[in-house]
Order: sequence, then C-alpha cells, then structure tokens
Amino acid sequence: MNSQLNVSMIVIGDEILNGRTTDLNGSFLSKYLFKKGLNFKALRFIHDDEEEINKALTDSMNESDIVITSGGIGPTLDDKTKKTLAAFFGKKIIERSDVAEIVTKNYQQFGRNWEPNQNHYHFFPEDFIATNNPRGLAPGIAYYDEKRRKLIAAGPGVPREFTEIVDCEFFPLIKKIFSERIFEFQQTVIRTKGVAEEKIFNELCPTLWSDLERFGKVSSLPHTIGIDIVVSFTGNSELHKKNSAEIKKIIEAGALKDHVWQYGNRPINELVLEKALELKIDFSFAESCTGGLTSSKITDLAGSSNVFLGGAVTYSNESKTNILNVKQSTIEKFGAVSIEVATEMALGAKDKFKSNYAISLTGIAGPSGGSIEKPAGTVAIGYASHKKSGAKLFQFPGDRIRRKERFSDMALLILLELMIE
Repeated sequence: MNSQLNVSMIVIGDEILNGRTTDLNGSFLSKYLFKKGLNFKALRFIHDDEEEINKALTDSMNESDIVITSGGIGPTLDDKTKKTLAAFFGKKIIERSDVAEIVTKNYQQFGRNWEPNQNHYHFFPEDFIATNNPRGLAPGIAYYDEKRRKLIAAGPGVPREFTEIVDCEFFPLIKKIFSERIFEFQQTVIRTKGVAEEKIFNELCPTLWSDLERFGKVSSLPHTIGIDIVVSFTGNSELHKKNSAEIKKIIEAGALKDHVWQYGNRPINELVLEKALELKIDFSFAESCTGGLTSSKITDLAGSSNVFLGGAVTYSNESKTNILNVKQSTIEKFGAVSIEVATEMALGAKDKFKSNYAISLTGIAGPSGGSIEKPAGTVAIGYASHKKSGAKLFQFPGDRIRRKERFSDMALLILLELMIE
C-alpha cells in the first residue's frame, strides 16, 4: 500500500474557543506533517466535553489513518481527554506502574519528585501506550486500533510541550506502525521577489505550473517579500538533487529568472550572516519605521557579533538629522519617506559605525500617516558601500506588523545582493 497517510487533528479546550488563548498547535502540525510527507486532512476545535470529543473522534477516525489531539490531558477536573478516550475504545482506567515510571522521569527532568498522591497521571487506560513528555509532566497517550488500523495520539495543549512530544514521541510511533507508508519527503523551493502570483503564472510563465507538475505536487505560497513556488515529492536525496537541477533549468530558461533570489528555503537573516562571515565584512543599520526589527533579526543568530557593528533607531526627523547627519533641507524638500532621505540615512550609518556596508529604512507602516503620493505600505530602503550608495522605493500590502516584517526582509535581501555584487 503506497497511499499517503491522512492525519486529522482535534484541538480540545474551552480557553481556545472563548478566545482566552490562541491555538498554535494546529499551525505547527500542518507545517510539520507537510515536511514529513503526511496529508493534513482536517482540523477541529471543540470544548473539553465528552460528547464533543466522542463526535470529533468518530468523524476524524472515519476520514483519517491517524488522529492527533492537543489539550485536556492534565491533572485537573476539566481535563477529560484520557477518560473519554478510554471509554471510546471500551477500555478501563487502571493504576499502571509503567506509567508511574514515566511520570517520575518527567518530574525528574525538572528537578522535582513525584508522589502518587499528587495527581492521577498514573491512572491510565489499559492497553494504551504511554509516552514520555520531553517538556512537561503529563505523559502522552496513544492507542492503535488494530482492527481498523487507526492510530490515536493525545498530547498536551501547551505549544512547547506539544511540538516536542509530536516530534520525539508521536512521529517515531507513526513510523513504527505505518512503516510501509512513510516515504522520504523532498521539496524544491523557488523563492521570488517583486512579482505577483497571478503575473507569474498568467503572464510571465503560463506553462510553468504544468511544467513543474511533472516532478511532484506544486504549491504557490505568499511570503514576506514575494512568492515561494514549492515542488513536493517523495524520493531519495539523489532524486531530489536530479529534480532540483532540472527545475532550476526550467526557471533559468524563462522570464521568472530575474525575480528568483534563492533556490532553497533558508531564512534571509541566515543567508546575510553567512555571506558576511564568508566575505569577512561588517555592516550596520539605520531604522525608522521598523524600530530595530532588522537589527533584532540579525542578532537572533549566533555569530552576528563578528559582522554586525550596530544599528540606530532614528524614528523622528530630529534623530535622523542629529544622529545620522541627514540634512534638514533634504527632509523638507523630499519628505522623510524618500529615496533621498534613505540614501543619506545609509551614508550616515556607514559613517557613524565605520562599517563596510549600511542599510537604512524609512517608511509608513500604517494604517494612518499615508498620502495619495505615498500611501501606507510605502518604504524607502537605502544602501551604502565603498562602491556606491542609493535607495529603492517599495510598496507593500498588509497590516502594520506584516508590513514591518516585509520592510525588514526586503532590507536584508538588498544587503545580501549588495554583498554578492
């Protein structure tokens, strides 16, 4: 049997449905399963209620090979998942010494001692599998229905616990049970900039989608600074290498070539740091509308202190003139969000930090502050090196937070391209 495994997820918790907590586990699992070659069939949000859990289990098991739940396995009275799962499969809750050992180990990883009278973690459904919890106390719960060939796995609702238990405990169990249906999953990613999705497939490359479908499943995903075209398929590393080379030939022979900035899926901040370390050069930033976000993305990475000299957050016009020596006359003539001001900001940062390269950002994140000539979403990104200086003007959609992400990532891409020249 070579069909792809289907997975349904049930998110259990009143706090999710009443808005007190935002679910992160569904988003994680969708991306995780995609990378593992499993099909994410459905996602359900339900209250911590036995009747709702039973209905969701029935529906999920009818449509999928694997059902993963999050939430409701803790020690409090409103945690009903364990009890409901046992009843669903006609099993009793019994005291189990093997589960007590797992709970003891879970507590010890936090430097704590567990006593049986503290809670009922060790009262567990008979014939169920108890798993370790690498980041928490409650053991994971799993049961394989041999008759129906279905697996149910219940994890905690806390995201840091859920992600670890899925990766370290549940997926190895899935691989063991469904070994003949787990395949090596590969992806080829083409990352583009400066061109809309509809223009790529309707104007620039009308046959590209069908051309790429020869290699696997094609998807087109919006990213902060462009469109990611992803081709997914199963196979070994040699097939991945062969397919990627052929896909690159197709792209390089077409009109999309000049819009591609990466064949791969590396974050832009990692690429910038890697190139700067390779070339042994340093850089600095001058940020207005992004408020230090670009500096933060670089300093998130170990080793950044070897190449990143510093950043200046010059939010006001006064700080632009006082710290970066932007001329007041330039601001008055062209406005703070302009190619001219962005260029002077980059030159000022390069001089202030004595760096090889400098990048600046000045823009309108919105939702207010825009005009007909410069609407919200407008950003000027400046650059300065020993060879040249200048700036580019961009217009990005989205809300305030999304625009800041887009501004920052585009600035990092400009720095990367500047270093490669």
